[in-house]
Amino acid sequence: MHTLAVIVGLVFTISGVMDLYIDFSHIAWHIRRFFHRKEIQPLTIERLEAREEQRIAIFIAAWHEADVIASTLTNACKTIRYKNYDIFVGTYPNDPDTQREVDKVARVNAHVHKVVTPDPGPTNKASNLNHVFNAILDYESRTESYFDIIVMHDSEDVIHPYSLLVYNYLMPRKDMIQIPVFPLPLPLNKVTHWTYADEFAENHTKILRVRELNEGFVPSAGVGTGFTKRAFQQLALSTQEIFSPDTLTEDYQLGLQMNLQGMEAAFVNIRIPPSEAHPSKQAPTEWVATRALFPTDFKQAVKQKTRWNIGIILQGWKNLGWRGSLGVKWDLLQDRKALVSTPINSLGYLVFLYFVTYQLVKYFSGASMPVLIPKGTFLYTLVLISTVFMVWRLINRALAVNKIYGFWPAVTSIPRSIWGNVINFTAISRAVYQYFDNKLHKKEVAWDKTDHEFPSIVADEEPETKETNEEKINDIFHLPYELPEKNFIRMFTDRLEAADKWGKIKLLESIPREYGNKLFPHFHPYLSDPDWEVRAAVCRSLSFLQLPQSIPYLKTAATDKDWVVRSNAVRALGKFGEQGETALLELLEGEDNYARDAARTILEQQGFLDQHLTALDSADFKTRSRARHFFLKLAELGQSPIAKEVVKKYHLDEKPPTFGDRPESESKESEHPLPGEALNHRESP
Repeated sequence: MHTLAVIVGLVFTISGVMDLYIDFSHIAWHIRRFFHRKEIQPLTIERLEAREEQRIAIFIAAWHEADVIASTLTNACKTIRYKNYDIFVGTYPNDPDTQREVDKVARVNAHVHKVVTPDPGPTNKASNLNHVFNAILDYESRTESYFDIIVMHDSEDVIHPYSLLVYNYLMPRKDMIQIPVFPLPLPLNKVTHWTYADEFAENHTKILRVRELNEGFVPSAGVGTGFTKRAFQQLALSTQEIFSPDTLTEDYQLGLQMNLQGMEAAFVNIRIPPSEAHPSKQAPTEWVATRALFPTDFKQAVKQKTRWNIGIILQGWKNLGWRGSLGVKWDLLQDRKALVSTPINSLGYLVFLYFVTYQLVKYFSGASMPVLIPKGTFLYTLVLISTVFMVWRLINRALAVNKIYGFWPAVTSIPRSIWGNVINFTAISRAVYQYFDNKLHKKEVAWDKTDHEFPSIVADEEPETKETNEEKINDIFHLPYELPEKNFIRMFTDRLEAADKWGKIKLLESIPREYGNKLFPHFHPYLSDPDWEVRAAVCRSLSFLQLPQSIPYLKTAATDKDWVVRSNAVRALGKFGEQGETALLELLEGEDNYARDAARTILEQQGFLDQHLTALDSADFKTRSRARHFFLKLAELGQSPIAKEVVKKYHLDEKPPTFGDRPESESKESEHPLPGEALNHRESP
């Protein structure tokens, strides 16, 4: 027993030191943030909404989810505060009940699309998601409209109304964004469910943030994760399938693979930002996070965590080893130490029970018995250190739970940790057994899913509707079209000049296409407005109107000091086809680093990559030449990683590129002269 106690104490101490490093790193981050708080630009609802909406595809894999999928889809379509999105649900041909529920929602909501995989279920989740990805590629080719962002969710998720705005705001500056996952609060007697809440509260308020700060890798949780489509395209150049079918945690492995290929990820844990226009308004919920019901009984919890342990620890070790930077290796060690630390935790309970029993026998028997752990011994020191670490760990867990759920859930998290350890020990033991049993009998990795439940009432998720302007500032566009043009233009300019910032934005964003040419000379000067929100609104309006004469003005706006304005400007340029592509490529040659970066991100999106990748296989020499020139220029001047991968894979650099020999579309002089006054806004490095 003495030897066992020493082993347990050593493992506790080593694991405690590793956890202490995370705690101190997080504390240091808070200290740095406090001293630099004045440099942090406050995030508002208006800033989130100021950026033009990129097109988002939400992936949901569904196998035997007839009980929840309709509720999930309906709730999402009702509450999501975003317009430019579609939901693709992967179903199986031998699961008609789930298909029927998806069809029911799809009939009344154009955002929802059903995908039926060619193979009967259950395959595994990765295989399902790969078919969904192929389905959106087919959808894009049929509709000639392209997605920019892909978001993953499960069939029981409560998707946060503001989550798509967060992805849209931060991408494509990052290739992956993970927002928190917080289990829904249930009565405290649902102890098993609350063990999930305890773990997610600490992991998703501290641990994932520290992993990012320490240049490790941010794992995808499989829900609430956004990816740029260009990231999937880059992965597709080097792998046959985006989601690896040889793992039960394809999401975790995907995040690691992206890190190993140099793609950037971020963990974003934010409260719903306030509204600058309506400061008195209360946001619907506090945290921008995915919420769900987790298993409430022991058997289902063990089943789910068994799958996680097999995929993250055992299959992750086998498939990807210990590759990556020092920070990544440290994160892998943190993830895989559960293989040792979890069983040792259980042994620690046995040692503790032995110690308590020994002391009770000694006290009640009155017998002269030796001291079990003499002071000054190595074991005594280990016990003291382990006890301090245990108390520290429980306090940190309780603080994290209090931050998300409040006081009583935090207090009860302390005794609840024992039940959590029992679940984790059973799951890790079952995972090891199943993994080696599958290897021994050469079994396929199956989708061992848990039963799901959607909350009957999600009361606080309904976003507040935007108020209509009492002054009806846009009513001029409802006047008879026969109104004399001179009078109409004067009315428009008077309204625009008299309006405050928010009034200008509403008026600019409501200009119909039939009025665009008439009003363009009178509103494009607002690209120099002192308020960045107004400048961003002008770019969004021009993106909608698609007036060719706006191209040079949008090129100038691409150098604006505010990145939201730059982003809207280049996104608008991307809608002008070959003319827009030419303008964006010209920005790559400019001296403005910010404009060059903004242009590169659009050339990697909005269908440009898809169209030119297809063109590389064209039988037409001019089409192939133009595509080759596109990728060479994007790789050399834009320093685009995916363009470099294409150049390498297709051997496009075998003949040295000569940018003087431009395709015909780029050799033409601009049809529209540059504006006389450039925007002199620059962002400090």
